Amino acid sequence: MEGKETILIADDADLNRAILRNLFEDEYNLLEAENGEQALILLRQYRERITVVLLDLVMPEKDGYEVLKEMQETRFLYHSPVIVITADDSMGNRTRVFELGASDVIAKPFDPAEIKNRVKNIIELGRYRRQLETMVAEQSARTREANAAVIDMLTSVIEYRSLESGQHIRRIRMFTQILLEDVAENYQVYNLDSRKIQLITEASSLHDIGKIAIPDSILNKPGKLTYEEFEVMKTHTLKGCELLTDLDSLRDQEYFEYAYRICRYHHERWDGNGYPDGLKGDSIPICAQVVAIADCYDALTTDRVYKKAIAPSQAFSMILNGECGKFSPRLLECFKNVRDKFAQLSAEYADHLPGKLKTAPHIPSASLYDTGDNTLEQSQLKYFTLLRHMDSTVMELDYDTGVYHLVYLADQDFSALRSGNRFEDAIRNFAEAAVHPDDRAQVLALLDNYIRELFDEGLTCRDRRYRILDRIRDTYVWCRASLLRINLENPRQHRVLLVWRKEEFPQTVQRDQPGHPVPFEPLPVAYPAADLLLGGIQKCRCDQHFTLIQISHSLVNLLHYSEREIETQFHNHLMELVYPPDREKLAKQFKEQRNEGKILELEYRLMAKDGHTVWVSDHCIITVENGAEVAYCVILDAARHHQAEEQLRLSLERHNIIMEQTNDIIFEWDIRNDELYLSPNWKNLYGYQPITKNVSSDISRISHIHPDDVPVFQDLMQTMRTGLPYKEAEFRIADGAGVYRWRLARATAQFDSDNKPFKAVGVIVDIDSQKAEKASLEDRAARDVLTGLYNKVSAQGRIEAHFSVCAPDDLSALMILDVDDFKQINDRYGHMFGDAVLVELSSNVAMLFRGQDTVARIGGDEFLIFMPNVRKEEVAEQRAEEILSVLRDLLHENMRDMTFSCSVGLAFARGGALSFRDLFEHADRALYRAKAAGKQQAVCYQDEMLNGLVGRPEEEAAVCRTEIDSDRLKQWNLPTLISRAFDILYGAKDFGKAVQSILALIGEMFEISRTYIVESSKDGRRCNNTFEWCAEGIEPQIHYLQQVPYVSSGFDYRKNFGEDGLFYCQNISKLADREKGFLEGRAVLSTLQYAIRENGIFYGLVGFDDCGIRRFWTREQIEALTFTGKLLSVFLLKYRTQDALSESVLNLHSVLDQQEVWLYVLDPDTYTLRYLNRKTKELVPEAEPGRPCYEVFYKRDSPCENCALKQARETGQSTMERYNEILGIWVLTDASIVQWNRMEACLVCCRDISRYKDKKSQDLKQQTKESGGGAYEYR
Repeated sequence: MEGKETILIADDADLNRAILRNLFEDEYNLLEAENGEQALILLRQYRERITVVLLDLVMPEKDGYEVLKEMQETRFLYHSPVIVITADDSMGNRTRVFELGASDVIAKPFDPAEIKNRVKNIIELGRYRRQLETMVAEQSARTREANAAVIDMLTSVIEYRSLESGQHIRRIRMFTQILLEDVAENYQVYNLDSRKIQLITEASSLHDIGKIAIPDSILNKPGKLTYEEFEVMKTHTLKGCELLTDLDSLRDQEYFEYAYRICRYHHERWDGNGYPDGLKGDSIPICAQVVAIADCYDALTTDRVYKKAIAPSQAFSMILNGECGKFSPRLLECFKNVRDKFAQLSAEYADHLPGKLKTAPHIPSASLYDTGDNTLEQSQLKYFTLLRHMDSTVMELDYDTGVYHLVYLADQDFSALRSGNRFEDAIRNFAEAAVHPDDRAQVLALLDNYIRELFDEGLTCRDRRYRILDRIRDTYVWCRASLLRINLENPRQHRVLLVWRKEEFPQTVQRDQPGHPVPFEPLPVAYPAADLLLGGIQKCRCDQHFTLIQISHSLVNLLHYSEREIETQFHNHLMELVYPPDREKLAKQFKEQRNEGKILELEYRLMAKDGHTVWVSDHCIITVENGAEVAYCVILDAARHHQAEEQLRLSLERHNIIMEQTNDIIFEWDIRNDELYLSPNWKNLYGYQPITKNVSSDISRISHIHPDDVPVFQDLMQTMRTGLPYKEAEFRIADGAGVYRWRLARATAQFDSDNKPFKAVGVIVDIDSQKAEKASLEDRAARDVLTGLYNKVSAQGRIEAHFSVCAPDDLSALMILDVDDFKQINDRYGHMFGDAVLVELSSNVAMLFRGQDTVARIGGDEFLIFMPNVRKEEVAEQRAEEILSVLRDLLHENMRDMTFSCSVGLAFARGGALSFRDLFEHADRALYRAKAAGKQQAVCYQDEMLNGLVGRPEEEAAVCRTEIDSDRLKQWNLPTLISRAFDILYGAKDFGKAVQSILALIGEMFEISRTYIVESSKDGRRCNNTFEWCAEGIEPQIHYLQQVPYVSSGFDYRKNFGEDGLFYCQNISKLADREKGFLEGRAVLSTLQYAIRENGIFYGLVGFDDCGIRRFWTREQIEALTFTGKLLSVFLLKYRTQDALSESVLNLHSVLDQQEVWLYVLDPDTYTLRYLNRKTKELVPEAEPGRPCYEVFYKRDSPCENCALKQARETGQSTMERYNEILGIWVLTDASIVQWNRMEACLVCCRDISRYKDKKSQDLKQQTKESGGGAYEYR
């Protein structure tokens, strides 16, 4: 499926989908939907992959019109054009679907060829459009490059004229990019992606281009500008826009739009006090807002002609606090995040005099605003900090949707607000459980018009007071309930905050209502019973150490530390008692839960005195005492609980490890709630979220399961629901790439105490490869081995299957084709040629028919063609005549003295009125009537033919068929050929004879006239025929094909070979004169040649010629001959390389033997001889490779003290004079380190210089004898 384009077929009729599937499944990957909702699900999932949609209009769930409308609104039509297939071909319907964006409309019933062509055209147009978009994008990039050059020039002019600029432009770009990236990360509302950020960053360079038009006297004035001068300076924004408007020749629309907005609006301010237009708030383009902050920061932190630079920290504070004008609160939050980056860049790229570089100031590693959290997280932290301080319970409500969120719970008295799936339920439960009966009407007013009036009357807040139950004191206390409107700037948004806060001096109300418990006083913390019953109450500060103020006896008993030891060893810091790996986790738990309320439940480990760890559960309530937060904590031993949790964790970990190492999906279906759980690896394997709710109803509407398999899956679910213990089901489901894959679901039911099924658990297994392999085997079993067409059995099955489902008035046609006198072709040209002819014939016939037609080989030279759903008999009759015409010309040039023709018998049937055997008999009788009438014709069956066949016994009719000869044991097979070829090459001592044997083997096996090898000359311009085998009666050409140029008449013969190294010509006469090359004059009718190449260099070819016929080659034959060519070329190149290497070695030795000096090669590690030339052997006959040089030449037991080889190893080369007392001569020795047989060696060259030595040399000789060593002189 990989590489195929995807078509989505959306039609609720199984038959229509089957027809379209049959048309397109060979060329495209198909997705199918049986309703509009499912089609949209698949479009959302695979919108980038679906190249065209075939859409029916009348469908359940959503019809075709609704699908088109949603595709238009979501811009799906851009990627996936729609062809509507409908029975309503009225003009009004066509107009409607075209208005909704359809690309084409095809009326039912449709012509298969027409719809295939229309789909192909739509897809080709899509490809062309994408190519154009690529070209436009490339052109736009080139335009931006050209613009960049102009921009650099303009900014250089600005910097030259403005004494204050320096590296101002570069810094503005960097500041802009950094700030934009942070805005994009934290505020998706601005829709900033990497491309837009890049464009705005580049466009920011032009923010001050208008300063070109400002007089130097104002632009570079050292002091403060007058009112009139400042008004002139302010015009640089508009002047810049005029300059940009004039740059039409360089206009990249999107880029210059950003540049224009930045240039015009970068001095606007959030409160409307900027210039030139006085824009306010978000009416200022975001690109200009960002550049404004960057420009302001740079102006403050650099020297200007009218002022000195200030420190980055001071500039930062001035911008945040509005001293440079008001900026967007959102952008200021982002500005805080990038503070340190701005400071670092302003230092690194500061304006400075030549040779004087400003050093970067120290940047703190962390600051007030550098917390590692993004802007939204920081805002949320501030939000929760305020909530904690207010000690209020807060709920957010979207009034339009009813969605509510209890943001912060101050204490458990408001916990009823958490109950209920809807806002209405939560308020009613709260009123019933916590509000004084007399005040409940005020609370329930929230469900009437109380909130609606807030919006209708344009109010920002409303307040009420009522009493709620304080469960600790068991009394009612007064609470203030506030209703606050969110986002006042957007009147269409109806969102509010509901805030409940207990008043500090509550009015206590006695509870005399029946059913209420008697009021009680809370136990004092130090009360011994509380200490024992609750497991220990601690009191600690809410500081970073959780400093203990009061320690319980239970904590002492739990850890076996005394209170004194806790104080002296741990400074009363509870955090120091916490197991070190849990400390960071504890701090994080505390922070997160504190943001949600003041009642906390923490879990962590404490370290006991004996060194073991103790799991504890810590239940805390936060309160304020003496202006500081303290926590009252109940610490319980949770060891058993955590031991069970750890066992469960290990079990789950083992489960997850198993799941991660398998592609199987574990599922659990809650039958009663109709909810499905799937293992986490589903998303990784399929790329989308599965259906998990309302599975039974949604699986048929919006699943990725193939529509034909949905009933199978539903049957599996129904079977589990009825209580069957185990069931399996096979189905297809689309994967992440939009390809249907086969899966097997194995489900087992779980039963409750009443023996009723309540769950189904199991596994979904990937069986796609097994299914594909099975389908491949089934297809191979259904196909003829030689031609690849259906065989008779499978053809009969397809025809009978069609008869079982076709309509009564459907017209079908069956043809039987027989090759006339085919036996003569086999007898004269051989079975291999005959097989190739049948393959070529099959290919030509199959191309004449539709995808739903059945073309089969039913005998040695007989074929069957079945055409279902034929409109009229004339269509099939015309197709039969086309067969005769095509086959008549098939072998016109291949068999010069024989005619090639066929006969066709044709019969028709309506619906299933005839059985396959009856229809086949009719066509068979018509075929033999054609044979009897002189062959080379097509005959339609007539009823009178039932009376017998001309020239054929009636009892043989419709039962006798010729044997399929190519089903017999073949004369050759590729494994046997490979084995024999390797045996010959590897076992041969004479390579030339081995090559000749293989050429003969191939020639005889494939009945070829000539097999040969041609090799290039050394200069590569000519070639020589070096090996040849010829069949009996074929004239050898090896003597003529010597020094033949590759290039002749301006054409290089080597260009005949493709990238695969193959040149196949079935008819040489069809080659152009300039391409025929050395094929002319050799009686060659057909040739197959394989190029001998290595590293792109052409070294020759292996050729197979037929001089008897213009041969057809089957695919198997071509593969076999290609393999032989490759094999021979590999061994030939290896042989030639070795031959050349051997020749080079011989040449080298010959050259060295001719030298009148003594040459030998030494192993530098062992001093042994590896080579000696002729002169050395003559001088020292006993010298031979493997013996040490000092032993051979100096009769020593060890190397000489000052050996030339030693010096050469240190410096790479050495030269010395030496007297050899054994030989009685003076020698000049040159030693060099070289590579010899790919190993390091020492080449020594010695010359006799005795005659050049004087009396002094004789004295030196005497001294040498006396010292027992040689004398050396280094040069």
